[in-house]
Amino acid sequence: MKKTQFVALFGVVAFGGAALLGPSAAFAYEDGQPDPNTQPQEVKKQDSATIPAEGTFKEFDPTDPTDPTQPDPDPTDPAWVDVKIPTKILFGQTDVSTGIISPLYEIENLSSKGVKISVNDFKDSGTPGGSGSQTDAEKISDKLTLNLTNKTANRDIALHTTDPQNPAQFPAEIGTLNPTGDKLEFKLSGGVATGFNFEKNALNPQYDLVLKFEVQ
Repeated sequence: MKKTQFVALFGVVAFGGAALLGPSAAFAYEDGQPDPNTQPQEVKKQDSATIPAEGTFKEFDPTDPTDPTQPDPDPTDPAWVDVKIPTKILFGQTDVSTGIISPLYEIENLSSKGVKISVNDFKDSGTPGGSGSQTDAEKISDKLTLNLTNKTANRDIALHTTDPQNPAQFPAEIGTLNPTGDKLEFKLSGGVATGFNFEKNALNPQYDLVLKFEVQ
Protein backbone atom coordinates (compact mmCIF):
# COMPACT_ATOMS: atom_id res chain seq x y z
CA MET A 1 0.00 0.00 0.00
CA LYS A 2 1.31 3.45 -0.85
CA LYS A 3 2.53 5.44 2.14
CA THR A 4 1.30 9.01 2.41
CA GLN A 5 4.08 11.33 3.51
CA PHE A 6 3.18 14.55 5.32
CA VAL A 7 5.16 17.72 4.85
CA ALA A 8 4.98 19.45 8.21
CA LEU A 9 6.35 22.98 8.09
CA PHE A 10 6.59 24.57 11.49
CA GLY A 11 6.73 28.28 12.27
CA VAL A 12 7.43 29.98 15.56
CA VAL A 13 6.28 33.53 16.23
CA ALA A 14 9.05 35.75 17.56
CA PHE A 15 9.14 39.37 18.61
CA GLY A 16 11.31 41.38 16.24
CA GLY A 17 12.86 44.75 16.97
CA ALA A 18 11.70 47.51 19.23
CA ALA A 19 8.09 48.59 18.89
CA LEU A 20 7.64 51.92 17.18
CA LEU A 21 4.91 54.07 18.64
CA GLY A 22 3.02 56.92 17.08
CA PRO A 23 1.47 60.05 18.62
CA SER A 24 -1.58 59.47 20.79
CA ALA A 25 -3.66 61.11 23.47
CA ALA A 26 -2.45 60.93 27.05
CA PHE A 27 -4.48 58.86 29.48
CA ALA A 28 -2.83 60.17 32.64
CA TYR A 29 0.18 62.47 32.32
CA GLU A 30 3.38 62.50 30.30
CA ASP A 31 6.88 63.64 31.20
CA GLY A 32 7.38 67.35 30.54
CA GLN A 33 3.81 67.89 29.28
CA PRO A 34 0.99 69.90 30.92
CA ASP A 35 -1.01 67.98 33.53
CA PRO A 36 -4.43 67.27 31.97
CA ASN A 37 -5.96 66.45 35.35
CA THR A 38 -5.05 69.40 37.59
CA GLN A 39 -6.64 72.83 37.32
CA PRO A 40 -4.73 75.98 38.35
CA GLN A 41 -5.63 77.81 41.53
CA GLU A 42 -5.39 81.53 42.12
CA VAL A 43 -3.56 82.88 45.18
CA LYS A 44 -4.56 86.42 46.17
CA LYS A 45 -3.50 88.59 49.06
CA GLN A 46 -1.41 85.86 50.72
CA ASP A 47 2.34 85.59 51.20
CA SER A 48 2.48 81.79 50.97
CA ALA A 49 0.73 78.79 49.48
CA THR A 50 0.96 75.03 49.84
CA ILE A 51 0.72 72.64 46.90
CA PRO A 52 0.24 68.93 47.65
CA ALA A 53 2.83 66.77 45.89
CA GLU A 54 1.75 63.18 45.28
CA GLY A 55 4.10 60.48 44.04
CA THR A 56 3.28 57.16 42.39
CA PHE A 57 5.65 54.22 42.16
CA LYS A 58 4.12 51.05 40.71
CA GLU A 59 4.11 48.82 37.65
CA PHE A 60 2.62 50.39 34.52
CA ASP A 61 -0.46 48.60 33.17
CA PRO A 62 -0.93 49.30 29.44
CA THR A 63 -4.40 47.73 29.53
CA ASP A 64 -5.79 50.41 31.87
CA PRO A 65 -3.63 53.55 32.09
CA THR A 66 -6.49 55.72 33.38
CA ASP A 67 -5.31 56.46 36.91
CA PRO A 68 -4.70 60.25 36.97
CA THR A 69 -1.98 59.76 39.59
CA GLN A 70 -0.06 57.35 37.35
CA PRO A 71 2.54 58.66 34.90
CA ASP A 72 2.23 57.53 31.30
CA PRO A 73 5.36 56.24 29.57
CA ASP A 74 6.86 58.32 26.79
CA PRO A 75 4.77 57.99 23.59
CA THR A 76 7.66 56.08 21.99
CA ASP A 77 7.97 53.60 24.87
CA PRO A 78 7.19 49.93 24.01
CA ALA A 79 5.52 49.61 27.42
CA TRP A 80 2.24 50.36 25.61
CA VAL A 81 2.36 47.06 23.71
CA ASP A 82 0.15 44.30 25.16
CA VAL A 83 -1.02 41.71 22.62
CA LYS A 84 -1.82 38.00 22.65
CA ILE A 85 -0.20 35.96 19.87
CA PRO A 86 0.18 32.22 19.19
CA THR A 87 3.19 30.44 20.68
CA LYS A 88 3.58 28.39 17.47
CA ILE A 89 1.92 28.12 14.08
CA LEU A 90 1.63 24.92 12.05
CA PHE A 91 1.04 24.34 8.36
CA GLY A 92 1.57 21.54 5.88
CA GLN A 93 0.60 19.78 2.68
CA THR A 94 0.19 16.13 1.68
CA ASP A 95 -0.15 14.38 -1.65
CA VAL A 96 -3.94 14.38 -1.20
CA SER A 97 -4.49 17.95 0.04
CA THR A 98 -5.18 20.87 -2.25
CA GLY A 99 -2.41 23.25 -1.30
CA ILE A 100 -1.20 24.10 2.18
CA ILE A 101 -3.57 23.61 5.09
CA SER A 102 -3.27 25.44 8.40
CA PRO A 103 -5.24 25.98 11.59
CA LEU A 104 -6.83 29.36 12.25
CA TYR A 105 -4.88 31.59 14.64
CA GLU A 106 -5.71 34.81 16.47
CA ILE A 107 -3.97 38.01 17.53
CA GLU A 108 -5.74 40.07 20.21
CA ASN A 109 -4.93 43.60 21.35
CA LEU A 110 -5.14 44.04 25.14
CA SER A 111 -3.60 47.51 25.17
CA SER A 112 -5.65 50.64 25.72
CA LYS A 113 -4.15 51.99 22.49
CA GLY A 114 -4.45 50.76 18.92
CA VAL A 115 -1.65 48.58 17.60
CA LYS A 116 -0.50 48.12 14.01
CA ILE A 117 0.87 44.61 13.42
CA SER A 118 3.28 43.76 10.61
CA VAL A 119 5.47 40.88 9.48
CA ASN A 120 9.02 42.14 10.04
CA ASP A 121 10.75 38.98 8.76
CA PHE A 122 10.19 35.34 7.88
CA LYS A 123 13.39 33.34 8.07
CA ASP A 124 14.80 29.84 8.14
CA SER A 125 15.42 28.67 11.72
CA GLY A 126 16.37 25.08 10.92
CA THR A 127 19.67 23.32 11.58
CA PRO A 128 21.53 21.53 8.75
CA GLY A 129 21.91 17.77 9.18
CA GLY A 130 25.68 17.91 8.80
CA SER A 131 28.61 19.84 7.40
CA GLY A 132 27.79 21.22 3.97
CA SER A 133 24.20 20.00 4.06
CA GLN A 134 21.09 22.12 3.65
CA THR A 135 18.25 22.79 6.04
CA ASP A 136 14.85 21.47 5.02
CA ALA A 137 13.76 25.07 4.39
CA GLU A 138 16.62 25.46 1.90
CA LYS A 139 15.72 22.18 0.20
CA ILE A 140 12.13 23.28 -0.41
CA SER A 141 12.87 26.97 -0.98
CA ASP A 142 12.54 26.96 -4.78
CA LYS A 143 9.30 24.96 -4.64
CA LEU A 144 7.38 26.72 -1.84
CA THR A 145 4.89 29.56 -2.09
CA LEU A 146 3.70 30.62 1.35
CA ASN A 147 1.34 33.40 2.43
CA LEU A 148 -0.08 34.69 5.68
CA THR A 149 -3.80 35.10 5.06
CA ASN A 150 -5.58 37.71 7.18
CA LYS A 151 -9.03 36.09 7.35
CA THR A 152 -10.53 39.13 9.07
CA ALA A 153 -9.55 41.46 6.22
CA ASN A 154 -9.54 38.73 3.53
CA ARG A 155 -6.09 39.50 2.13
CA ASP A 156 -2.74 37.73 1.74
CA ILE A 157 0.76 38.77 2.83
CA ALA A 158 3.59 36.98 1.02
CA LEU A 159 6.01 35.18 3.35
CA HIS A 160 7.99 33.18 0.78
CA THR A 161 8.00 33.05 -3.02
CA THR A 162 9.68 30.82 -5.58
CA ASP A 163 10.79 33.82 -7.65
CA PRO A 164 14.20 35.19 -6.55
CA GLN A 165 13.49 38.30 -8.64
CA ASN A 166 10.29 38.95 -6.70
CA PRO A 167 10.90 37.94 -3.06
CA ALA A 168 8.58 38.70 -0.16
CA GLN A 169 9.00 42.28 1.07
CA PHE A 170 9.16 43.21 4.75
CA PRO A 171 7.89 44.88 6.81
CA ALA A 172 4.44 43.97 5.51
CA GLU A 173 1.35 45.12 7.38
CA ILE A 174 -1.04 42.43 8.61
CA GLY A 175 -3.56 44.84 10.11
CA THR A 176 -4.28 47.44 12.78
CA LEU A 177 -6.22 46.48 15.91
CA ASN A 178 -8.38 48.92 17.84
CA PRO A 179 -7.82 49.32 21.60
CA THR A 180 -8.80 46.75 24.21
CA GLY A 181 -10.12 43.50 22.80
CA ASP A 182 -9.97 43.92 19.04
CA LYS A 183 -8.82 40.75 17.24
CA LEU A 184 -7.76 39.48 13.85
CA GLU A 185 -7.68 35.88 12.61
CA PHE A 186 -5.09 34.47 10.25
CA LYS A 187 -3.85 31.23 8.73
CA LEU A 188 -1.10 30.21 6.34
CA SER A 189 -1.81 29.33 2.72
CA GLY A 190 0.01 28.51 -0.51
CA GLY A 191 1.50 25.29 -1.82
CA VAL A 192 4.48 23.45 -3.26
CA ALA A 193 5.22 23.36 -6.98
CA THR A 194 3.53 20.81 -9.22
CA GLY A 195 5.55 17.61 -9.42
CA PHE A 196 6.83 17.71 -5.83
CA ASN A 197 7.44 14.11 -4.76
CA PHE A 198 5.79 13.77 -1.34
CA GLU A 199 6.79 10.11 -1.01
CA LYS A 200 10.47 10.79 -1.65
CA ASN A 201 10.77 14.26 -0.12
CA ALA A 202 9.40 14.14 3.43
CA LEU A 203 10.58 17.49 4.83
CA ASN A 204 10.04 19.43 8.04
CA PRO A 205 11.26 22.98 7.36
CA GLN A 206 11.24 25.35 10.32
CA TYR A 207 10.92 29.13 10.27
CA ASP A 208 10.67 32.15 12.53
CA LEU A 209 7.82 34.56 11.85
CA VAL A 210 8.98 37.88 13.30
CA LEU A 211 6.26 40.40 14.13
CA LYS A 212 6.53 44.16 14.48
CA PHE A 213 4.21 46.25 16.68
CA GLU A 214 3.50 49.98 16.27
CA VAL A 215 1.23 51.73 18.75
CA GLN A 216 -1.20 54.12 17.10
